Amino acid sequence: MVLNYRYATAAAAQAVPRRDVTLMQCRDCGLIFNATFDPGLIPYDERYENRQCFSPAFVDHLGGLAAGLRRRARLDGGRVLEVGCGKGDFLRQICTVAGADGIGYDTSYEGPARRRVGAGNSIRFYRRYVAPADIHPPFQLVLCRHVVEHVPAIGVFLGDLAAMARAAGDPLVVIETPRWEWIAQHRCLWDVFYEHCNYFTMATLAALAVAAGFRVVRQQPVFGGQYQLLELRLARRQSKGRQPVAVPAGLSLTRFGTATKRVLRSVAVKVTRAAGDRPWAIWGAGAKGVALVNQWPGIPPALVIDSNAAKQGCFIPGSAIPIVAPTDPRLADIAAILVANPNYFPEISQTLQRRNWSGHLLKL
Repeated sequence: MVLNYRYATAAAAQAVPRRDVTLMQCRDCGLIFNATFDPGLIPYDERYENRQCFSPAFVDHLGGLAAGLRRRARLDGGRVLEVGCGKGDFLRQICTVAGADGIGYDTSYEGPARRRVGAGNSIRFYRRYVAPADIHPPFQLVLCRHVVEHVPAIGVFLGDLAAMARAAGDPLVVIETPRWEWIAQHRCLWDVFYEHCNYFTMATLAALAVAAGFRVVRQQPVFGGQYQLLELRLARRQSKGRQPVAVPAGLSLTRFGTATKRVLRSVAVKVTRAAGDRPWAIWGAGAKGVALVNQWPGIPPALVIDSNAAKQGCFIPGSAIPIVAPTDPRLADIAAILVANPNYFPEISQTLQRRNWSGHLLKL
């Protein structure tokens, strides 16, 4: 199922094919992956929409990330390459604050091929995949944010990323991706979905990067621990094979599946008690919200609310549930709203207070 794809009609959304997610784990490196993943089922074209930059909390995250990378990469006046730039929002942001030029590659990009940023700088966008042969130095920074979880042949991809870094003149290379430790700790079944074929612990991601020819400069949890940020440089000497990574004690994918289903059922009970016999809604039409709709064990939501105007008026994949704006008048009939991402709970609460909404706001 394509969770972040925009469907303009309920019929098109309901017709989306469903596929199994079969999680397995590598005994050597600890990588958790979907063994039944088929990359041909995911259309990464211009209708693919996974931006989060409409949330103040996420904008703060991006602002802090841009400021830190500008300093650590010594980026001022330099050049940035983004592998998997999406619609180009973060690339425009970091090039603006650093007075840098940029190049972005993504098959889902929408917009002009060249965009001016700041005073005299520009970004060139390519709506295709990138290869090492495309890279012409120098670059001070290579970004790869929320890409590696989508790539089935992850070892090959990281090897290509290292080749791009060599071609670029050994810049700082940055990978941001979801953090399995957070998913497991919070038992988030709604954070496991078809588009993400890979799930990385911090140790696993670092080990795979080292095996591909990098050395770790910095690694840390970010965005409330939901994501991890890995900063890399090329290794001075090639690693002799991949070293085994210790799998965290007590980690069992079978127990994870059982526990997460139990948690989801308890959340459904909480929603039912809050809403009674009145309609309820989910706030968040991103992957978490879509996964919740499709895994929900009870009466489904009447609406899904999202601040991203590009998703408003569309329908949740796998359902006939409409995606509406926070200003939609139908919210007046909603008795309870479940927030799909806890990081956004404070700002959503403030938005609803300003609209004098008096229902129950629930956190996962």
